[in-house]
Amino acid sequence: MKNFKITTAALILVLIFSANISQAFPAIKATANSDQELYTAIQQLMEYPEQGKAHGASGYVLTTFHVDEEGWITVKDVQGKKVFTDYVKSQLDSISIENPDLYGKNYKIKIQFDFQDE
Repeated sequence: MKNFKITTAALILVLIFSANISQAFPAIKATANSDQELYTAIQQLMEYPEQGKAHGASGYVLTTFHVDEEGWITVKDVQGKKVFTDYVKSQLDSISIENPDLYGKNYKIKIQFDFQDE
């Protein structure tokens, strides 16, 4: 009976830990069949950052990134206004690419942010 309680407690801890990890690092999957579709998907995934609303700023960033052999994006460089560059870095790190044809490549994309007062 003691082993059963220990095993049950360990299993519950593993489930709680797994749930916390998946909430802390939610992956966003981008489905694309070409470089252009990848660019479009990433542009659509980028929402206007909350920090930028206080400034009412519009602008764009130029970013260079690599898609590794497992489909995860690694940001190489982001240029533009700081409020946008910090946001783009954090967002790109949470995107995984589903199409293996796009793995192992470097990409450069311009991401536009247009401020709209709600």
